[in-house]
Amino acid sequence: MSGRLEDRVAVVVGGGGFIGRAIAERFGQEGSTVVVADIDDSRRDEFMDGLAVPDPARVTFVRTNARSDGDVRAMVATVLERHGRIDILVPLVGGSRDALLHKMTDEQWDDVMELNLRTTFLACRVVVPHMIERGRGRIVLISSRSFLGNIGQVNYSTAKAGIIGFTSSLAREMARHHVTVNCVVPGFIDNPRLATMAEKYRQMRIELNPFKEVGTPADVANAIAFLASDEAAQITGQALHVASW
Repeated sequence: MSGRLEDRVAVVVGGGGFIGRAIAERFGQEGSTVVVADIDDSRRDEFMDGLAVPDPARVTFVRTNARSDGDVRAMVATVLERHGRIDILVPLVGGSRDALLHKMTDEQWDDVMELNLRTTFLACRVVVPHMIERGRGRIVLISSRSFLGNIGQVNYSTAKAGIIGFTSSLAREMARHHVTVNCVVPGFIDNPRLATMAEKYRQMRIELNPFKEVGTPADVANAIAFLASDEAAQITGQALHVASW
């Protein structure tokens, strides 16, 4: 790898899953110190086992409830105390609870908004003042091709569209401080749930990829690493599609 993120400190909130692992590996391969904050502490050993980075000691897994402002603030304070700065923030928490709108409960709506939007808001709100003070930083958010709309996903599509609006607005606020804010919009990405997906639905999603294939977590991580690098210093407020139109 190029080492283009050498000596940067990156925080990946909600990074305990398969995409978070790919991001941590890519950042680590590029020279970063990586803090993975995730609510599920039981993932720690599996996540750290065999992590493909030159120095596993530079990747740490910290239990954090990303829905809790207190938890997020405590995690960020600990990172700043240990490492002195945060150069890159990737809020990755998300999730869906599908239902047709007329059958959707308040809980399904609120839960999806909280998972996808509130967690992004809380993470950015606490890190942004630090980046303003330093006069530099990279924030990379995660949307989804679902922002264009899916049957049974009014809540999720709305939340992911909200991430794109969040990106555009925050980018305008932060440009004067030389902090870039972008988002990655993944399409159909390989994950453990594919094994249980009916083939016809799998093919429908593959058709949304211009290359007619399934994207990988590494594809998403590569895009995020680029947006977090100095190579993307003049790119902000953008939504970069990966494995989708």
